[in-house]
Amino acid sequence: MNRRVLAGFAALALLAVTAGCSGFLGPGQANPSDLAASETYEWNESADAYLEVNRNNVTAVYRVANRTTGRLNATDPTVEIYTRDTLGTEQPETVSAVQFRYPNGTHVAFREADGNATAYVTYPNGTSRAAPDLLTVDRTRRRTVVGLPANDTGKLGVTTPKNGKQVAMPAYVAGSYEMVLPENAEVGVPLLGQVRPGATERELVDGRVRIRWESLTASNLVVRYYLGRDLLLFGALAVGGTALALGGAAYFVYQLRETRRRREEVALDVETGDDDRDDGPPPGMR
Repeated sequence: MNRRVLAGFAALALLAVTAGCSGFLGPGQANPSDLAASETYEWNESADAYLEVNRNNVTAVYRVANRTTGRLNATDPTVEIYTRDTLGTEQPETVSAVQFRYPNGTHVAFREADGNATAYVTYPNGTSRAAPDLLTVDRTRRRTVVGLPANDTGKLGVTTPKNGKQVAMPAYVAGSYEMVLPENAEVGVPLLGQVRPGATERELVDGRVRIRWESLTASNLVVRYYLGRDLLLFGALAVGGTALALGGAAYFVYQLRETRRRREEVALDVETGDDDRDDGPPPGMR
């Protein structure tokens, strides 16, 4: 019995480690290549959080003054980026192309050298210098912690991965949100699309749906979308399913009528046999 118990505990521990739930092996460091990846962000958008949904990732620009996670002080500010697994446990989000932009155009981004990623600041006049403490990224067991410059008027640009046709993420900043879906993506059909919480405005701009929230008060944002071909496929499946259901109903009615007809024929035969019987006394008793 003891061996079975120990084997059971060992199996659970192995499952937890491989699933990344226990954190026994540590969260691991941010990939320097990911941090130094090149990405173009829309710094001039007016929303407090501006999100562009792409095929495999989401590029986001956040106004750091409105952040809701991390250290909110002005001298040593951070923002914490995370996701949740199927059990609801917080996990550090994978981030790439992490950048920071000051209002005057000064830009901070990572550069990779000798297997490490170091932050460099580039000024509007084109000069740049290494500033390793100006922008940092650390991973804990629960969250990815981005150390920010001591400037509450700047914006953070970060790219996170995406699986499937859904974006589900915590609200890292408070205020207004704007999300741009991929081309040919829609959310209008309730069974296929979902926007939670409900948006203030939705419009089509340059072939892409833009969803706006004037003030996002929820702690999480969930958007599930579909493509035009998905709608056609769904329609074809719906028509096919309806036709199959109607055909099955018609066949059921036909079988019901056939059964009833056969019962009536049997009953008629029985009645005819009863009429032909001689109900008089047996021979010799008359």
